[in-house]
Amino acid sequence: MQESPPPTDNYLTLADVVGVYGVKGWVKLRPRLEDTDLLTRLPELHLHPPATSPSASMVAQSEPVQVEAVRQQGKSLIAKLASIDDRTAAEALRGREIRVPAECFPLPGEGEFYWRDLVGLAVWCREDDTRVLLGVVDRLLETGANDVLVVTPTEESVDSKEHLVPWIPETVIVDVDLQDKKIEVRWYVDA
Repeated sequence: MQESPPPTDNYLTLADVVGVYGVKGWVKLRPRLEDTDLLTRLPELHLHPPATSPSASMVAQSEPVQVEAVRQQGKSLIAKLASIDDRTAAEALRGREIRVPAECFPLPGEGEFYWRDLVGLAVWCREDDTRVLLGVVDRLLETGANDVLVVTPTEESVDSKEHLVPWIPETVIVDVDLQDKKIEVRWYVDA
């Protein structure tokens, strides 16, 4: 399963500029995708103010950007952006987001899902011979062992509790149906 945040105005956020590296215009990134090489291969990348910024919806604040290079530097990911050649210019980008139009992002492979596609799906639990609604996927957590669905209750849910369901295909995750907006799990309902 690959992390990809929900679209914001039909754009997907791929990385956040969190700092600068060196004096030649490299920036430190917090990636929001597994395959960071996509930053150099995807077309139509844009720099946006953060989604939480009051000016985030202003088109004038968005500008095209080309990522020339990406590499690991210690525990950080650093990138060289076209026409950003000194530390001052790089520092001005701190807090900006690198986004791509959703239609330019590659489709997941067979049996793979992007996190954004799972958010909002109903989670149905098979317990013994019954099938009950746990709730809907609110978000996903990345843990060391496996990813975890955070399932929040709805009015129709079996209880009013939040459920944490590990993403373990075939063992726990029985079926994902994006068209019907549901996930079937083999899990338990807390007593």
